[in-house]
Amino acid sequence: MPLLCRVQFWFDMGSEWKERSPKGVRAKSMFPNMRRAAVPRLLLLLLTPLLLCATDPREADKDTSAIVQASYIYNIAKLVEWKDPALKNGNFKIGVIGNTNLYQELIKKYATKSIGKQPIEVLKLPRSADVETCHILFIGQADLNLMPVLYKQLKGKSTLLITEYQGALEDGSTVNFVRVDNTLKYEISLVNAGQHKLEVGTTLVNLAHHVAK
Repeated sequence: MPLLCRVQFWFDMGSEWKERSPKGVRAKSMFPNMRRAAVPRLLLLLLTPLLLCATDPREADKDTSAIVQASYIYNIAKLVEWKDPALKNGNFKIGVIGNTNLYQELIKKYATKSIGKQPIEVLKLPRSADVETCHILFIGQADLNLMPVLYKQLKGKSTLLITEYQGALEDGSTVNFVRVDNTLKYEISLVNAGQHKLEVGTTLVNLAHHVAK
């Protein structure tokens, strides 16, 4: 049961929680005053959208992937700081190229929420490398042909690029979704984050399947 596997992963990580930033990583904790005992409760809160979701068995894999990806993206947004002053005002923009199910899930669950004082705006972007400035940009696996140009377009810009293909961190992505034992997880590159003026929170680092430093 893929959903239960994901729930088990989050609880396992919550129960083993420690302040254990990898050596040499200057990761910022977004919860400096939170007791360690509160972390599992936080993780349970993050899991609520997954536990309340009832899906048609015929659509379970597709729907669950979109639900989990949307939840990850929302929490990634909360656990990263954008250093570019130009992105600290106005709407918090999450752009999606491809993956209509993910776009619809972000609209349904998160379009009325905010990141800090910035209201979330979810954008369905055309399949083009000429994209408007976003805080987060997700590109689906079906649009890999756009990646070479997009990496050039986004070089040095404060856009957190999220992908879902093998080897994406080496290519320049900041966050990449991967499947491990039929469980959707993420890997993250602190090097690429730094190049895009992004400061990654300790929680995000500790829960990653793989961290590239």
